[in-house]
Amino acid sequence: MTQPPQGPSPGDRFWKPPQDQPPGPYGGGGWPPPYGGHYPGHPGSPWEYRDPAAGLAGRWARLGAALIDLILLAAVIGLVTFPFIDYGRVFRTPGGETGYLPTGQWVANFLSIVIAFLYYWLTTYKWGRTLGKQVLGIQVVRAADGGPVTQGQAAGRAAFFTVLGGLCGCIGFLDVAWILWDDRRQALHDKVAQTVVRKIEPGAPDPYAGR
Repeated sequence: MTQPPQGPSPGDRFWKPPQDQPPGPYGGGGWPPPYGGHYPGHPGSPWEYRDPAAGLAGRWARLGAALIDLILLAAVIGLVTFPFIDYGRVFRTPGGETGYLPTGQWVANFLSIVIAFLYYWLTTYKWGRTLGKQVLGIQVVRAADGGPVTQGQAAGRAAFFTVLGGLCGCIGFLDVAWILWDDRRQALHDKVAQTVVRKIEPGAPDPYAGR
């Protein structure tokens, strides 16, 4: 039996004999293009090496998409929470006193989290991408096979990112920063939901088509 080349062992998550690889949504067996191929220098080997970052969205693309989404959400949330803010107090008070009406801050914070959660959950489940991801040409898919995410995966990603991030800013910062050193450019909410963010290749089938 042909032995795999030196490097990751057969048990490594990025190594699978072709007969053990699940069929991909792009046709054929194994991890769907453009996620992987034969290990360099070993053409025709029965073992295939999948570069963990091949075909995935770049870090700057992910950060750019997140920035677009945050600007969009800030505008929507600002309009929704407008009735709970006393802007006269905001401009009159030099400091120390907030401009929120009584209990308004709690209501505004709650509405902010709910709006953000619904936005990320519904857009990710329906299309695999928020408006920011649409602009940058990237899409969320299942890490296991590149297929569309489930309701639970979309909700899990959104909850981790918005609810935990909204309650604790340090968690939200660490969540996003994780893509800077992760080999698959996953944020912590991707780890939780078992998703990755891929580039949308021109002409490639959309796994969310018909959903």
